[in-house]
Amino acid sequence: MKKLIVFVGLLLATATYAQKYKGDSWAKVKTSGGTLTVIYYEQPGLIYKDAATGKMKGVCADILDDFTKFVQDKYGKKLTINYAGQEQIFPDFLSITQSTANILGVTNVTITDERKKILKFTPSFMSNPVVMLSHKDAPSISSVTEIATTLKDYNAKVITGSTHVKVIEKIKKENAPALKVSYANSGGEILKELSDGGKFFTILDFTEYIDATRRQLPVKRHSVNFGAAEELAFIMAKQTDWDQPWNEFLTPEYKKGVRYRKIIVDNLGANFLGILK
Repeated sequence: MKKLIVFVGLLLATATYAQKYKGDSWAKVKTSGGTLTVIYYEQPGLIYKDAATGKMKGVCADILDDFTKFVQDKYGKKLTINYAGQEQIFPDFLSITQSTANILGVTNVTITDERKKILKFTPSFMSNPVVMLSHKDAPSISSVTEIATTLKDYNAKVITGSTHVKVIEKIKKENAPALKVSYANSGGEILKELSDGGKFFTILDFTEYIDATRRQLPVKRHSVNFGAAEELAFIMAKQTDWDQPWNEFLTPEYKKGVRYRKIIVDNLGANFLGILK
């Protein structure tokens, strides 16, 4: 009986997610114009609402503006971007996008084979290294092998549902079996706790570190190499048809262009260009 109740609850939750947002299909827009409905999970520098103007800003917002121009130029149809809502809990953001046709989920979602089973992705809009951060007063390390010794008095905290969960699980399994791991709903929440002197370290995207340095937060980046940068993309439900125009628009040629480079510099700074593939 309990299993049945849980199952029904999951079905109701999925139905609620699906009813929260509605958007036009690409087939409709291609024929007569229309709206691309966007939900977003805020990431400074990538996608956020400007407090002074109320306008959406960031790398993602600028790319979406370029996408509307692409649709107008190639198909002769007017496309309007509707920023329908902000989701503040990352797993909810993923679930809503997965269960709702014809909306675009916009934030720093990493492309993974596991996620490809349940979501459609646009081509990557940006590569983004993973970094290890702590409060500035924490001892410095340069390898995960030092966590069990140099940082033996520290815990770890990562964002629920992020790819960083697997990173920290691997560290715990291979290098620090006694490490205690906790979870947060957002990078902003983690950075606030670090700034308040939290005795833990975290794994976050490089863009989060840029935000921390711009705000002059008392955090430290450790010189730990996590390998190749992650590839970030926008996400869609499996039942959507919006992947077609995104595959046509978000090409390697676009990302090599002057306009794209200007978007990166304007929102993330000139230094970020050096880490892009």
